[in-house]
Amino acid sequence: MDLVKLQRMVAIYEAGSFRQAARDLGISQPALTWSMHQLEETLNGRLFERGPRGIRPTPLCDRLVRRARLIFREQERILDEVADSAHNQTINLGVHSILLTDAFARCLAEFSERYPTTTLRVLEGYSSQLLTRLQQGEVDFACCALPADDDHGGTLVTEPVGTLNYSVVAAAGHPVFDAIAAGDPIPAYRWVEFDTAIVGAFPGSNDIISIMASAGRDVARKSVRTASMEVIRLLVLSGDFIGLIADERVAGELADGTLRRLPGTEVTAAPFGFVSMAENFETSACAALRAILAQSAFEPLRNRDATSAP
Repeated sequence: MDLVKLQRMVAIYEAGSFRQAARDLGISQPALTWSMHQLEETLNGRLFERGPRGIRPTPLCDRLVRRARLIFREQERILDEVADSAHNQTINLGVHSILLTDAFARCLAEFSERYPTTTLRVLEGYSSQLLTRLQQGEVDFACCALPADDDHGGTLVTEPVGTLNYSVVAAAGHPVFDAIAAGDPIPAYRWVEFDTAIVGAFPGSNDIISIMASAGRDVARKSVRTASMEVIRLLVLSGDFIGLIADERVAGELADGTLRRLPGTEVTAAPFGFVSMAENFETSACAALRAILAQSAFEPLRNRDATSAP
């Protein structure tokens, strides 16, 4: 049954006339009369009787108004609960560890200031893990490598943000640079790179070996593998390792000369961005968080290809 027609019936019941109810509802009296005619046809009964003193509700109308008021009170209660839930909502955000930067932290601080009643849960993981959690309803949206269209059959909505560049780097004073400058073979230095559980970034499992080979250099197998970008960063900075790492994680050190890229080892990996389920309803807070992240956390990555130096 049409709730609009029920609301109009209650308005007539409470106003005591079609003319006043039409004014209260902001519609024409003929439109209101036609609505009641349609409702009476649906119910196969009269709702209002006309008399010398105006209209009078029928017993059918009395019963229906009582039930309709219960429906409208329940409707208001549901809407109030939804509004309260939206005001005090929890957003589950999935993030690839590569994207956990200082800029990302500042974005979350900005969001918390703008939405103080919203609880934000940050779930870290690899892209494949985050996509699984998204499809299982455990996260509202994810910031990770974007899946190919063939991998989800339209069940996901993707929003590209940029691409992450990777390089093989070492401390500026590392002897590997002397060997490269002299054209000598690279000795068996300590190497560190991603664990193979990170899916989607590179095509092979021997990433440093393939990258160095494309740069014209042969190297011994790396000695350390890790799933943590921060571990790679620490080993390169403090452990005299050579490592493959996202440029974003060592942007400051590359800029001030603490670290240097090995020539010819720059790699652009798969595009990254936001991923959500196609049928998900996005709250205003989720939309705001996405906008803050896109503008402030990831904007520097959009044009890095044009600004990065080897």
